[in-house]
Amino acid sequence: MAKAPIPEELEVGKIITLTPERVAHGGSFVARAHDRVIFVRHTAIGEKVRARITGVGAKNRFFFADTVEVLEPSEHRRPHPWAPADALAQESPLGGMEFGHLNPDYQRELKTQVVREQLERLGGLPADFALLRLLRVEALSEEDLGWRTRVHFAVSPAGRVAMHPHSSAETREVEDFPLAHETLRKLNLSQLDLTGAVRLDATVSSTGEILLVFAVSTGESVESVARKITEQAGSAWGDFTAQNITLHFTEERVGGRRRGQRQPDLTRGAQSERPTVTEELDADGARLRWKVGAGGFWQIHPQAPAALTATVAEMLELSAGETVFDLYSGAGLFTAMAAAEVGAKGSVLAVEGSAVTSANARENFASGLARIKESKKTPVEVVRSDVGAHLEKILPSVASGRLGRPSAVILDPSREGAGKKVMEQCNQLAPSRIVYVACDPAALGRDTGYLRQMGWEITALRAFDMYPNTHHVETVALFEKR
Repeated sequence: MAKAPIPEELEVGKIITLTPERVAHGGSFVARAHDRVIFVRHTAIGEKVRARITGVGAKNRFFFADTVEVLEPSEHRRPHPWAPADALAQESPLGGMEFGHLNPDYQRELKTQVVREQLERLGGLPADFALLRLLRVEALSEEDLGWRTRVHFAVSPAGRVAMHPHSSAETREVEDFPLAHETLRKLNLSQLDLTGAVRLDATVSSTGEILLVFAVSTGESVESVARKITEQAGSAWGDFTAQNITLHFTEERVGGRRRGQRQPDLTRGAQSERPTVTEELDADGARLRWKVGAGGFWQIHPQAPAALTATVAEMLELSAGETVFDLYSGAGLFTAMAAAEVGAKGSVLAVEGSAVTSANARENFASGLARIKESKKTPVEVVRSDVGAHLEKILPSVASGRLGRPSAVILDPSREGAGKKVMEQCNQLAPSRIVYVACDPAALGRDTGYLRQMGWEITALRAFDMYPNTHHVETVALFEKR
């Protein structure tokens, strides 16, 4: 199909008047002009806005735009809590708070619409499917700020913490970030001179441990950058051990080959080597713990681990003696829950591709840290592998009976989803139920479509607003064979 000519009014940089009709997946809203679809950000359904065209889609069939002026505001609009991300205050607003101009109740309403649409359009669920009609994205907290326990900062050319505008590699210095947990905000990271570093990953755990990981630019001395930043941080924060602060310095990882060896990592502060944070979760009066290393995955909302664990457990209704496969298992959040539910006569297989997080999981269960009385003797096997590759390896043994068939499968893939191959493999495992934890509704929609084609149906569905003021939403679905 040939490219359609671009109307002069829709050329990049032009400003047009739009009224969005519906929300789209990804944080934008769908409007129409000159018989073309316009994906416009920083607005709301029914608003009349002036928007600047910022990009052109495939074959000139659709366009992208940012709101620059509101002519007729939505009743759901509010003052943005962070000016650098406010499209009405910035020509190129920072990413990460694209729904900040809307009140939290309306944000959750929009996210509900997105989950429904993706499950209908990609998953093939009928529009009148009861679980979709009943679905409401649930708040985890009354507070929509200060929830990020893990924040990733870029570093500006001047050596200050920075963030990026939407879909841009440009760095813009920031003084504060209101989504960050209060413990991280109190560090005043913007006051540090980070020259020589290219990235800062800041973490505060549920136990109050603070881990700051600095990626040092290739060609810079890790030792000299660490010395300079450590001296500044010590002057600003005092005794690191008393504050439970660890600073870790590592040479940035770049793609492709390069000559020479990597410089050794350096750790300063409360921990002397192999920096980790400890995460805790109460489970029926007992306390589960996980060590999560630098770069390892953990849920970033403080209430998310408890909400997700309780939901997965409620949906699966595991019994003593069952076998569970926990795929994309991370540090073992759901693995620990499953091990406690199935007990010593059951078993859990945890498969994770990340070297860091898989190693964390292995240590968490070998040491007993992630075990309570009910799971003290539960056999837990932790495997570092691509999920699809490991399932392909073990499926013949499952089919022949040499390896136990799982009663239940838990899936918690990254944003791209599990994909058709893994869905087919899960079907071949023939569990009685599958729970899918999704951080992207489009990925859940696609994988739902694959499962439905193989005779599975969604029998329970919940969604959580784990990322307030952003377009992201977490969904948990239970699948059972028809």
